[in-house]
Amino acid sequence: MCRFLLIEESESAVNGIKKEDTRTKEEIYREKVLQSLEAAYPSVLAVDQILQMVECDDSSMVENILEELRGRDIVKMMESGIWVRKVLHDQKTKQEDIVNQMPTFKRGDQPTVAIITAAFAEKLAVDSMIEDKMTYMKYKTGGDSHVYTLGYIGEHKVVSTKLPQIGRTRAAKISSGNITTRLLGTFSNIDHVFLVGCGGGVPHYTDFYHHTRLGDVVVSSLNENGAMYIYCDKVTQDREDQLQYTLKTWKPNNPIIQDIVQNFKEKNDTNPSFRPWDELVIEGMEQLQNQQADFSRPAPHTDKLYMNVGGSDVIEVAHPPIPDDASAWFPTDRPNLRLGSIGSGKPVIGKDQLRLDFAYRHNIIAYDTEFDQVLDSICGNVIESFIFIRGISDYYDGSKNKEWTPYASLAAAAVMKTFISNLPNTQLKD
Repeated sequence: MCRFLLIEESESAVNGIKKEDTRTKEEIYREKVLQSLEAAYPSVLAVDQILQMVECDDSSMVENILEELRGRDIVKMMESGIWVRKVLHDQKTKQEDIVNQMPTFKRGDQPTVAIITAAFAEKLAVDSMIEDKMTYMKYKTGGDSHVYTLGYIGEHKVVSTKLPQIGRTRAAKISSGNITTRLLGTFSNIDHVFLVGCGGGVPHYTDFYHHTRLGDVVVSSLNENGAMYIYCDKVTQDREDQLQYTLKTWKPNNPIIQDIVQNFKEKNDTNPSFRPWDELVIEGMEQLQNQQADFSRPAPHTDKLYMNVGGSDVIEVAHPPIPDDASAWFPTDRPNLRLGSIGSGKPVIGKDQLRLDFAYRHNIIAYDTEFDQVLDSICGNVIESFIFIRGISDYYDGSKNKEWTPYASLAAAAVMKTFISNLPNTQLKD
């Protein structure tokens, strides 16, 4: 017997507004099975793992769903009862190799830029920006698999990967750090790391210039305390009942990417038509048009904003209007660039008031799904140049609004390519 709630798992549900799901039981579980395989990718899942993740006891129904998805060339059985999400590669991809051991590369063939994603749509969007690429996948049952796509962006050879997401447990976070360490150990010439994907915007209900909309792109920059990424480890109250946050913060020692970002932002501030990422978004949509996910921009009315008015009471509110003198710089049908620090941390994410208070105190303009272990790995491997690029897909942490996830991923990938294409490759001079 399957246990299922006819409640849409979305940002509105997180905010206390429940929306009835009128789909059939099979349709609901088809989506859940696919989402589980996409979250785990490139790791493989056994049927019993899938049953646990989708909270279903009906193994026959899940096995039938898997066979149906295999018939549509969406999933692949690696061995008996072991499944993985299948990738539909675009025309830029030479081939995909399943390997027992990653090939070795001479120094001149090593990538200089690593791109880390955490969601399936994010990896597809990033790879659509890479030229002359080839994907290598190494999988194993009962452990983490690895996928590396190597190719070119501008004069840089790059490698992209996806972290498997199997929950927000401590073990899953440690796994993401270990996979990052393995990536940087496999490709020892990495100079720069881009962390690219979705994030949740921090709403400013009355201040347009600090308000981030769905589809915008937040690029990490230092706040007034010199922190680029701020992780909340614990929340306590002092003797005056004031909230105190225990923090971990990171910033790159080499600001070369941030300098390029600032230069582009200044050009855009001077000339509103200077938006090189717009053309890349269009090109990416063409590359991704045959994917199952829809990477086009969702309709404007789907960008809904909610406000907690106390307890579990939530109301829908209007976005702050665009000032007349700013409309040329902030088109409503394209991704706008925002700079600011990025936050995360389970102690604050799940509670509206804490999430907003923490953000306002630290000038955080977007949240994501906890990359502290990944950052520890990056800094532990002495990578001094890194940056986060987050396409805004919800007003939570980037994990709740599936409708906006593909487009937000693509917008972030387009901005990423803009910056990598203008990043000097010092290794070409060696």
